[in-house]
Amino acid sequence: MRAEPAGKAVPYLYWFLGVLAGGFVLQHLLGVWFGMGPLLTGWVALSVGNVLSFKVWTLASYALLHGGFWHILGNGLGIFFLGRALLPDVGHKRLTQLCVAMIVAGGVLWALVHLTSPASLLIGASAASFGLLILFCLMHPNQPITLLLFFILPVTFQPKWLLWIAVGINGGGFLFYEIPQLFGLAPILDMGPVGWSAHLGGMLVGWLYFRYGLNALSAPWMPRRKISIEPPAWVRKKKAAAGSHRPFKLNLSNRAALRKEVDRILDKINHEGFASLTAEEREILDQAKDLLSK
Repeated sequence: MRAEPAGKAVPYLYWFLGVLAGGFVLQHLLGVWFGMGPLLTGWVALSVGNVLSFKVWTLASYALLHGGFWHILGNGLGIFFLGRALLPDVGHKRLTQLCVAMIVAGGVLWALVHLTSPASLLIGASAASFGLLILFCLMHPNQPITLLLFFILPVTFQPKWLLWIAVGINGGGFLFYEIPQLFGLAPILDMGPVGWSAHLGGMLVGWLYFRYGLNALSAPWMPRRKISIEPPAWVRKKKAAAGSHRPFKLNLSNRAALRKEVDRILDKINHEGFASLTAEEREILDQAKDLLSK
């Protein structure tokens, strides 16, 4: 992919991370230094009480607040590294839209689970980090990953195993910690005040995107990804025979126009991912690759 020109707009992913960091800074400036914690709780954090008071924006704004430095650091690093790994697949804009969808889905599921606890609070962008984790594991299940355990011991594993671990831990927290509290019972396992259902909501969006594309999500502001259905072999052969006398050709008479078209396609890859290209655009890249290097 060509180098980004100087002065080009900051990618959406970095704006998203900047907003999260800015929310954390404001949280401590206003809440800790100026004693405005109750104001943040009432207008930014998510609770069933806030939603019932028509503060529906808290289904997304809760991600701006975090429980401490390690909370924001863990979520920030997770979103950054997983997001960077997914950029070639989905592009900057769609990745940011997915993060927002994961946060909202996590907030909705958490609120439904805690309908009987209107005073309970949810903060943090963990729904996005877990949603991206699931999406990455589904898209690259066998890609070897090496991590430094305790920052010393290198451990190599495949993402598909990490997927099952994440589902198991969050599913267990939901079943054995959150569900019992719905019925006024003590948790079967004391797994701490963690929004397990919010994590699962974000993970669900990651799975839906992988399984169906954004056609599974009804939000009108998010672009749809087409699902390709391969026709039977006899149909493909018939089409190939019909079009064999008119092979696809590039217009070689205008080199500047060709380069402009290639640049447009590369920009599309950068914003929407390689999967968004049409067959004609892929053919242009394949044929122009050698021509432009001459």
